[in-house]
Amino acid sequence: MPFFTNDGNRIYYEDTGGGPVVVFSHGAFLDHTIWSPVVDRLSADHRCLTWDERGHGMSESNGPFSYWDAARDVIALLDAAGVDRAVLVGMSQGGWLSQRAALAAPDRVSGLLLTGTSMRLLGEVEQAGYAQLAAGWLAEGPVGAVADAVLDIQFAPTDYDGRYFTDRWRAKPPEQWGDVWETILGRDDITDRFTEIACPALLVHGTTDAAFPLSIAEEMSSLLPASRGVVAVPGGSHCLSLTHPDALAEPLRKFVASLEETP
Repeated sequence: MPFFTNDGNRIYYEDTGGGPVVVFSHGAFLDHTIWSPVVDRLSADHRCLTWDERGHGMSESNGPFSYWDAARDVIALLDAAGVDRAVLVGMSQGGWLSQRAALAAPDRVSGLLLTGTSMRLLGEVEQAGYAQLAAGWLAEGPVGAVADAVLDIQFAPTDYDGRYFTDRWRAKPPEQWGDVWETILGRDDITDRFTEIACPALLVHGTTDAAFPLSIAEEMSSLLPASRGVVAVPGGSHCLSLTHPDALAEPLRKFVASLEETP
């Protein structure tokens, strides 16, 4: 099982298949396993790198960090895997760190697929709601209504049963999730830099995403200079890789192929 170390943190990743390289970054409180259905569909002719972001799964978080730090982690992953350039796929917070990687190291990012993510900061009411959720998690743990709320954000309105994640959340003391919550609540605003993301980009977004409405993906697409548009997934959740893997894998396959065909 491969690990690499960046900024004093030991970070877990998996390297599957061969061909054009695609790096998958998961959403908050999830881990590399959310990509398994998509990797199963692509790994015959794509090299798929999945990883556990800081403070998730088997990866360490040895102190506060930002999504710029997480962006440097994904570039360090490319270094560890011996990869010069890759397509970055980012879901939710994985999208936030992938956006920043495309800004910080544009020579390493050949394309960007964003799913279930956003650009602008949360509004005041939304921020307060997430702060309350964080307080409950850190005080009592990811149990009861707190755990149910996070699961609903990820998978509603589908009938996907994601409760196996709660066992992973409870495998460590609640306070050890503090860095993750701090990063979510302290995310910086890069709206004024979005037009600097020059690589080709595609957005795949569920029409019933419980975290971010489809209009957010449409706005991001309108600002990205090399956007290939938005693929709307009818009835799609926040975590499409688990609830609608075909609807994510096929646009990704076509997107990567189009980059390979570009002179």
